[in-house]
Formats: sequence, structure tokens, C-alpha cells
Amino acid sequence: MSELLAAAGKRVLLLNPPVPEALEGPDALVSARTPPFGLLRLATWLRDRGAEVQLLDALADPLLQGRPQRHVRRRLRCGDDGEEPVEREVWHLGLDGSQLERRLADFSPDLIAISATFTWHAPIFAEVVAACRRAQPGARVVLGGNFPTLCPQAALQAGADETHRGAVAGAAFAATAIDLIPGPVAEDWLRLVKGCPHRCSYCVTPALNGGQVLARQPEEVLAEMKAKVALQGVRRFAFHDDAVLYRRGRHVEPLLDLVAQERLGVALDFATGIAASQVDEALVRRFAAAGVEVVRLALETIDPVRARAMNRPQGRDQFVRAVEILRAHGYTGQRLRAFYLVGLPDQTTDDILEAVLWLYGLGVTPHLTTYTLTPGSEDHASYRSRVAGYSLDELAPLAWRFAHPGMKVRELDACVRYFSQRFIPPERLLGSVTDDPLVVRMQALARRLGRAQAGRT
Repeated sequence: MSELLAAAGKRVLLLNPPVPEALEGPDALVSARTPPFGLLRLATWLRDRGAEVQLLDALADPLLQGRPQRHVRRRLRCGDDGEEPVEREVWHLGLDGSQLERRLADFSPDLIAISATFTWHAPIFAEVVAACRRAQPGARVVLGGNFPTLCPQAALQAGADETHRGAVAGAAFAATAIDLIPGPVAEDWLRLVKGCPHRCSYCVTPALNGGQVLARQPEEVLAEMKAKVALQGVRRFAFHDDAVLYRRGRHVEPLLDLVAQERLGVALDFATGIAASQVDEALVRRFAAAGVEVVRLALETIDPVRARAMNRPQGRDQFVRAVEILRAHGYTGQRLRAFYLVGLPDQTTDDILEAVLWLYGLGVTPHLTTYTLTPGSEDHASYRSRVAGYSLDELAPLAWRFAHPGMKVRELDACVRYFSQRFIPPERLLGSVTDDPLVVRMQALARRLGRAQAGRT
């Protein structure tokens, strides 16, 4: 029997471990600033079964005094072997080894459950398990999360007593135990839908959920929201569901209607994006009435050939139509964003610049997301031979393993630094006088595209 399933009546310590991360771009420190909501759902599930639960968040512990960066763990060479060397510092975020042992000694658990989320964090999990052994030699140690689910053999090397693959049955839709977070909680993460009916080639969601899509009743979600507003003063709720519009007439639309009717005065955020193909007037009116402040569209590419190869569920025409509807309801600039993948195999810097220009022209803020080849995705089976010899941590975001002469590491870094999560009016960008090579290249590309468009009319 799983250690977690046998935890009734035991003292359980949930451990959000330190992580190794490169700190570049607007998404730096995201992992350190995000509470461990998966562990907090597990906490509620364990409490319901009679366990005594405590949380040690090594990324937000008071010992850090608000500064999660501890030391540089290594220098990671980026790109491929044929490109000019570009190295990036990989920082240790969170409690260091001695601090972690010191804090672990403050508890007396029977069981320590460690959350292991990202595959590129693989090397640190053995260190964390070893620290648990030294500080609490009598406790059983379980390693669970996405990493052991996607990379079970690699996870075994961490040395835990058990590696738990997949979700804990029944915990997926448990309420988050935000009372375990010290201080006020301004934002909570909720879950309405788990899984996704699509099979985008780069995504591991089907592998994590066994191809299943499960959804929660909207009345249950509303009850959780109302309780947290009343008891903990939460004013913002983020949904990190991969397919929040799944069977929308049964789930998200009734929830939006209920939130609007109850006048909770909260903000909603569908943080992982929605498919433009499902955007219509009725949905956007519901967004506005329920307090959705920002709409994020999951675009990922504007190349129709690549979109088909990636199994993307929408085209450019559908995206433009969605943007027109959203803009008509006041979603513009920073309130209207689109995820676009950069660093894809065989992508070019000009592809990225063209997409940014196109989005700016539509009045959309690009959110450039770094492509990561992850075990469990269809892309991993297709492209792993091109990254043979690299360890899991060397496939981290910003390592840019598919860089090439037409898409260099420094160009990718500049694209993310200049354009991600920033809206720049096209006329200002194209009219600026600059010697920055990337902006000059973008201006030249815009002129070429303009001439080509004029030649077709």
C-alpha cells in the first residue's frame, strides 16, 4: 500500500523543496514566488483521512528573509555544441543544505512527502532526500509529482522510500489548505478541469493524466471560493487548468454565471490560457461580468504547417476573430495576451519577430514561453535524438537546445527580454531610431512583409 494511503493518524510533513533555476527574463523567480498549491490540495486530502499535516516551504521559509537566491550551483552551457559558447548561471533557490536540515529538525514527522515537479530539477531531489534522512532518520520519505510520473527510473535514483507516480486519487479536486501558508493569502489557485482532450505534441498533460479529462461541479468551486473570501479574505483566484473550456456549458460557463450572480468582488485568472477557437460573444460577456481581468490566448505558433504538426486546435483566422471579440469588450494591451513558444526545433529568429509584429498589430501582448523538450511528450519521442547526451537538467528552459545559426541563443534571450509580456505599439517600435541589431532586423522584416502584402493586393 502507498505510504500516503496509509497516512491516517500519522504526522505528515509536506516539503516544497529548493530548486535550481536560471534567473533570466520576466518569468525569473516564478517557481520561488508560487505557493505549492498541489501540496496544499494533498494536505486537505490527508487531513480528511485523519493525518496531522504540516508544511515546510523551502522556497518561502522565514530563514530566507525574502531572498530565495542562495548561491550559483553551476554554469550551464546553452545552445548546441556548434554555436558560440553562451553560459548561464543556475542558482540554488530556497533553503541551502544546512538550512534545510535545520528546519527539518524542527518537526517530528512519521512521513515526509516531497513535491517533485519539473524534470529539469532532477539533480536536487537526491540532495533533498538525503537531507531528510539526516535530519529525520526515523521518517519515511515519499517523492511524488510530475517528475516521478514522467521519469520513474530517474526518480528512483533520488533514494526515497517510495516514488509515487500519478495523482493521488481523490486529491486532485481537494480544496487548497491555504491556512498552512503563513500570513495573508491574496491569491488562491483553484481547479475546475484536470486533463485536456487535445494532444499537442509538446505537452505532457496527456501523459500526466492517462489521457483522462475530469471536471468538478461549478457549485463546489463556488462554495470553496465563498468560504475563502469569508474566512481568509482571498480576493483573487487563478485557474491553472490546461483546458478550462472543456465542456464549457457544463463547467466554466455556469461557474462564471454563479460568480457574477453572487457578486463576490473577486478577480479571476485563467492563467494557462484558453483556445481562441472557443471564444465567442457569450463567453467574453461572461468573462467581463465575473471579473476576468486578463485574457490569455494559447496561440503557440502562427505557422499553419507547424500548427498542424503540433496538433494545435485552432488557426490564425480563429485567433483574429477571437481578438476582435475580446477587443470589442475592452480587452486590449496588457489585458489581452497570447502565449507563443520560442526555441522550437527548426524555428528561426525571423519567425519569432514576425509573430511578435503580428501580435502587436492586433493589439495583443506576447507572452513568449520557452520551449522545453520534456519526457512524456510526443515531441520527446520525435526529437530526443537531437539532444542525445544531455542530462535532464541540461534540457531546462533557457538552455535553448534547438538553437542554430538562424536562431542563436543571444537572439532568443533578447527576444524574451525585449518583447515578452510587454506591449509596444508597432508605430513606436518601427519608427524608433536604434542600432540594436535585433530591433533593426525586426524593422527590416516589417518592411519586407509590408511590401509582400502590398504585392498581393
